[in-house]
Amino acid sequence: MSVQQLEDAKPGRRYRGQSPEERRADQRRRLVRAAIDEFAARGYHKTSVEDIVRRARTSRTAFYAFFENREDAMYGALQRSLRNLLDDVRCAILQAGPDDDLVAVAIHAYVQHLVSDPAAATIVLLEGVATSPEVNGLRSRVRRELADLIRDMWAEYDPVAAAAPQARAVSVGLLGIVTESMVHLIETGRLAEAPEHVPHLVVALERVFAPRA
Repeated sequence: MSVQQLEDAKPGRRYRGQSPEERRADQRRRLVRAAIDEFAARGYHKTSVEDIVRRARTSRTAFYAFFENREDAMYGALQRSLRNLLDDVRCAILQAGPDDDLVAVAIHAYVQHLVSDPAAATIVLLEGVATSPEVNGLRSRVRRELADLIRDMWAEYDPVAAAAPQARAVSVGLLGIVTESMVHLIETGRLAEAPEHVPHLVVALERVFAPRA
């Protein structure tokens, strides 16, 4: 190791204006972003660690400092993508005004987030499916959280139905109406058209939510 490298390795020493902790955080961000882009572009099974490292402009040593293997990198990429998606939908609902249609607000936020980052949308809805038990567990947890948001909106229309024991499972199915529509658009190369589908998705969900006479 050179004298300069020894100096750079000293605790708390800043390099290019960044502390060691900031450099590590930046490396991980770049690796996760690279994993998202590579998995979306090449597909999970055709993406190698070398592909991710090359796009992140870092080293295999850096990769293995954060991830055990490619599967672990997919977990990290999907975790960030799902969390950002969930945060955007929740934020939109919280910021909605008293006269806003919550169903329209939530679906618009969901769709807009996917359209704004097609690579993340691809791994959330396609490439991240069934890659490992851990990834499946992560997807299930976020799906339940999104379904709970749907059930909360359902309660605004029909509190009795939304409180039924079957309501959570039905809410997961209602989420599927939106997600499967987006999957279809991604598979056919038409994700950019997704905002045009929002009004129709809103009508579909609100018809389900409306209490029966």
